[in-house]
Amino acid sequence: MPPFRTKARAVDLLGKGQIADLPTAITELWKNGFDAYADNLTAEIYLKGYRDLPEPIFVMTDDGKGMSNKDIFDKWLVLGTDSKSRTNGVDEEGVETLFKKPRIKAGEKGIGRLSVAFLGSPMLMLTKKLGYNLQAMYFDWRLLENYNLFLDDIQIPVIEIEDLDELRERFEDLKNEFLLNFKKVKDIDGNPIWEKTQISLKDRIIKSTTKVQLPEFFETEILSNIIDLVDDHGTKFVIFEPEEQILNLIGTADNNDNEFVRTSLAGFTNQFKEKKDRLPISTSFPIHRETGNDSDFLNQAGNFFVPEDYDLADIVIEGNFDGDGGFKGKLKIYNETISYNFTNSRKKDIRSNYGAFPIKLGYSQGNFNESKLERGLYDKINRKVEKYGALYLYRDGFRVLPYGRPEYDFLEFEKRRALRAGTWFFGHRRMFGFIELARKANENLKDKSSREGLINNAPYRAFKNDLEAFFMDLAKEYFGSEAKKSLFLNKKNELKDQSEALKKDKKRETEAKKAFSKSLSDYPVRFKKYQEEYKRLLSELQSKLYKSKVIYQELEELLESIQQLDLEFKNLIPQVSKAYQPTDLQLDRLYKYESEVIEFNDTIKRESEELLIKVQKELQIKELKIEFVKQYNRYHAELETVLYQNKQNLDDKFRAITREFENKTSSILDDLKFSKEDLESSILSKDDVINNTISIKRKFEQLSEQVSAEITPLVEHIKKLSFDIDEELVQGAYRAEYENIKYQWEQTRDAAQLGIAVEIIDHEFNVLYSQINSVIEKLDSEIPQKITVLFNNLKKSFKSLEDKYGLLSPLYRISGINAKLITCKSIFEYLKDFFERKIREDDITFSASKSFLNHSLEIKEPVIHTVFINLVNNAIYWLRSVDEKEVSFDYKKDTGEILIMNSGLKIEEHRLNKIFELFYSNRPGGRGIGLFLSKQSLADNYFEIYATNDPNYNRLNGACFVLKPIT
Repeated sequence: MPPFRTKARAVDLLGKGQIADLPTAITELWKNGFDAYADNLTAEIYLKGYRDLPEPIFVMTDDGKGMSNKDIFDKWLVLGTDSKSRTNGVDEEGVETLFKKPRIKAGEKGIGRLSVAFLGSPMLMLTKKLGYNLQAMYFDWRLLENYNLFLDDIQIPVIEIEDLDELRERFEDLKNEFLLNFKKVKDIDGNPIWEKTQISLKDRIIKSTTKVQLPEFFETEILSNIIDLVDDHGTKFVIFEPEEQILNLIGTADNNDNEFVRTSLAGFTNQFKEKKDRLPISTSFPIHRETGNDSDFLNQAGNFFVPEDYDLADIVIEGNFDGDGGFKGKLKIYNETISYNFTNSRKKDIRSNYGAFPIKLGYSQGNFNESKLERGLYDKINRKVEKYGALYLYRDGFRVLPYGRPEYDFLEFEKRRALRAGTWFFGHRRMFGFIELARKANENLKDKSSREGLINNAPYRAFKNDLEAFFMDLAKEYFGSEAKKSLFLNKKNELKDQSEALKKDKKRETEAKKAFSKSLSDYPVRFKKYQEEYKRLLSELQSKLYKSKVIYQELEELLESIQQLDLEFKNLIPQVSKAYQPTDLQLDRLYKYESEVIEFNDTIKRESEELLIKVQKELQIKELKIEFVKQYNRYHAELETVLYQNKQNLDDKFRAITREFENKTSSILDDLKFSKEDLESSILSKDDVINNTISIKRKFEQLSEQVSAEITPLVEHIKKLSFDIDEELVQGAYRAEYENIKYQWEQTRDAAQLGIAVEIIDHEFNVLYSQINSVIEKLDSEIPQKITVLFNNLKKSFKSLEDKYGLLSPLYRISGINAKLITCKSIFEYLKDFFERKIREDDITFSASKSFLNHSLEIKEPVIHTVFINLVNNAIYWLRSVDEKEVSFDYKKDTGEILIMNSGLKIEEHRLNKIFELFYSNRPGGRGIGLFLSKQSLADNYFEIYATNDPNYNRLNGACFVLKPIT
């Protein structure tokens, strides 16, 4: 009986045909790198033009254990290798694990390696095992598309490279050996191997292989980390004609494809967990354009979530599912934490048990006015949520696709919200967090063969049903518009009301400014007509006055018209609000208009007054008396009209407030009454009386709080109103002062941060310049044989000066730098170098405990350096007045706190908090900004700092500062 034979096309179907998309292909290869005990995984695009590169190439690298020649043929080229599953997915620590702790395998089917076929063709694989020579394999995956070829018909060339100098020559040998696959034109039955429909494919493969060349920088850049040293190891896949989707990623502008790939690769491992609990690997995706202009595709649109982001969530849900519909955990609603348990009432069946798993989820409000955060922190987390927000699924620390993609709402949050958004509350894109599955604990939740999600079996359906019921119950109990418990809604409404009040005030300010701006446009037009009318009346009055005989009746109408215009004059003066500060542009227009009014008063109005004096001289006393009474009546009528209008407005407002007051009081009293009636009707026992008495008391307390929040403040404000105080003027003064201070602070904050560093480094420059000058003087006078030594000293001084400047330069722009893991040992060494001269000259004991030196923290490097420089610089100053000078650093493992202690003057108790206030300083000539900025920059990076005199901390009995993560 003939044996099974496998067509080459089967490998194509198992590999490229089983991979859903580009992110899945990359993550499959990264998982293989993890299984090979790699710590660093990269995918890199080298673009056309980079160091004269003629065509783009794509490179994937892992620094894992690599492969020998035997490994390639016995394992890598054997599909479905069972080495992972045979050992139950766990190795023994030793050379095969690169002496690292054994890892739970991410792959198990033995076909993940074929994902490389999805990335493009042709391909060069370079791999090196510890103690072995470099192995090179060349292949074009398109060869597998020939449906006439069997696997045993295909020759896959692999060679060993002992010397780097022979690499290019051996690469040509690889290509020539691969081209032998095309020498044979017919199979054993005499049929053509390449049919007419596939001749073009054959030509493309041959052409690609013939023209492909290794770039000039191949050895120095691409190979540098796996062949330069004897103990190098790892694997590289070099794709010479990358898939078009890869090349589309190089665009600077965001597009749907870019976002799809980026959001799919983001959080490849579970970044939501603390550093110590994550998988020990890092990923990067550099794009090489030209020297010095590289970028990382994964973070160029913003970094992924970190554990500290949970502190910025308005809601945090954390706990464990038991695999059978039960959940135990806790909810953090704004700043209050409560226990929460849930059990889904579905029918239980052992066949649908999916195993226990943890879940931790943060939820950020979509409206700023419903969030607990101030604007800066809200914008910070909102940018991440809008970019990456979703519920992510991980298995043994690796992300399971497509869960977490924007369009993959597998728990149907948005479908429910479309029906009743208020009731079901949760939105797929406003949440961030994870579900962590494990291969052993959740073995019934199985991956699809395409690596795209979980198989829709009974355990998965139960898993999905329990999660949906869980979130629906949360919405009904706490978060929906008709929630049974009011903790969340009360706090949300309180925040919303505060925000709405500020928004209304801002709107009122905006409307007032708009009205004022419009009036500045209208007034000149009205004033022009006013002047023309005034001139006309004056001209007519003057002509009548110079008649031979003046008759009062002829002048009376003109005088009344002029006097009426005089009364209207005040309406032509813009009313500047006392509550809001006009803009500079508005003030410019106002002053321009004011100059026109002044000119009118100095010319036309003065002429009018002179003319009226002449009129009075011409009129009789009786006529003048009549005119006087008329003028008084006009003034009285004008005042009466204004006062009546104000009275009407006041009465209208009082009536509106009174109606609103009555409605609110009736509503509150009715609420208490209805509660009483409901409770009274349910009393059937003595226990009911006791319980309902407690309930009515709680209701009373709730309504009392409502009175205090909604009614009392308004009444108190009205009670304080007085004609003696111009409320609008006071409000405007405070508002203007606030806006002014806010503007000044925004302008000076970055400059102040830089100024601290400059101030500290300044005196170091002066000392170094003196050293350089001294060396140069000696260099001129010393004998020749000593020139070398002196020149080396000169170089050291210049190098030291350069280093000091280097310390300053990264502090210019802290905001654009990413956080990274920094060892406290490196911080200590940095400080010793920075303050070397001061430590030596002042004979300061500069020490650190072993626990401090072994500790690490994740933070932006310039931030932590600036903070420590400031603290040590202050310590050196206060050590001047003591004999035993000591600065010491320690780390308390039990509390996670870093101690920065000195033996100088102790900080008085009443100053412990004040020293962190802006512009507060007890140091002569101190500006009082260093500690303030240190506290703020640490807070922005999820750390806090405080000073203490607690003897358990302040062991040197001087100043003691404590730095710890915000939890």
